Amino acid sequence: MERGPLIFSASIGNGHNQAAKALQVEFQNKGYQPEIIDTFYSLSPALHKFMLTSYVNLLKVGPRIWQKIYFQAEKYPLFLFLDQFATFFVESLHATVKSNRCSFLVSTHPFVTAFLVRLKSKKQLNLPLYTVITDFVLHPAYLRPEIDGYFTSDPNFTDFAKLNNVSDDRFFPTGIPIPNLESIDQPKWKVRNDLGLDPQRKVLIIAGGGIGLTNYAQVIRALECLPEPIQLLCMIGHNYQVKEKISRIKSKHELKVIEFTDKFLLYLKASDAILSKAGGLTMAESLVCETPIIIHQPVPGHEEHNAKFLIDAGAALRVKGSKEIPTTIKRVLYEEACFGPMIENARKLKKPNASNEIVEQMLLLVKEQQHAFR
Repeated sequence: MERGPLIFSASIGNGHNQAAKALQVEFQNKGYQPEIIDTFYSLSPALHKFMLTSYVNLLKVGPRIWQKIYFQAEKYPLFLFLDQFATFFVESLHATVKSNRCSFLVSTHPFVTAFLVRLKSKKQLNLPLYTVITDFVLHPAYLRPEIDGYFTSDPNFTDFAKLNNVSDDRFFPTGIPIPNLESIDQPKWKVRNDLGLDPQRKVLIIAGGGIGLTNYAQVIRALECLPEPIQLLCMIGHNYQVKEKISRIKSKHELKVIEFTDKFLLYLKASDAILSKAGGLTMAESLVCETPIIIHQPVPGHEEHNAKFLIDAGAALRVKGSKEIPTTIKRVLYEEACFGPMIENARKLKKPNASNEIVEQMLLLVKEQQHAFR
């Protein structure tokens, strides 16, 4: 068996892990057996807890602080402190890479990429490093000379590269890797039947990403004024604490609380719309399923960029407060003049084969580099 990649992710949210798994499956389909490294946990469970807790608390308590960090990074190297911090873990990371005897490195998380950049720099590591960007807009602070290729959804990558004095041949507009499910091509009514949903009643997903960062109760209460009962699928991810709170809510709608599931794409296919923050993976999956998107409380910074990209492309609408929720949801669920163009624009934007395209391009790049050194 040929030497393949080592895929590095991080369990901060869930989208980055899902992207890593999607790539892993595609590599396996081509005869490779890549391991996924949950980077911070593998280095130290305490480090993982610190990174996760810090990030979640920052989003909950001080989202504008995160926004400032993100946008200031357009002037200064993003997560510069991570470069210094990563120095303490270079030896452990190097041992992981050596023991796996991989031929190239793949990262699906920007924090992790910073650690791998430090590893390459400190150890003069002659292995290609590819970063898969799980947002729709490129960020100048992700640019590092140690990175050999950027896999992105940003259609403006050429302008971005020129603006930042980087060769555009390091950018590949493949899209965001998502799981490949043949069953999402089935008719909506069939998917609903298989999931135990009423085929005749409207279905709305309320999602908050893998961490379940949304005010489900507030949204449900805002939807009580809809003209008829609908099916509300509360996708809570790993936020198990909110499950009991939702179960106590009295609503005219049929409430279903769904914990983290590998059937998320099927639920998207079964739904008439999704109300969510603007995480890259969730948005990419929604586009593939051609499910109209209503963006609610995106994380300041990268998710605001995602939101603007999708709104400008006509595939999403945004509600800026709970008072706007029922009116917007009603339009998206019942007015074809609203949901029709959203579905059509999603069809134009979607990249269902992103995982395969990324893997094929990476393998081609590695092969070309190997020939160049012979």
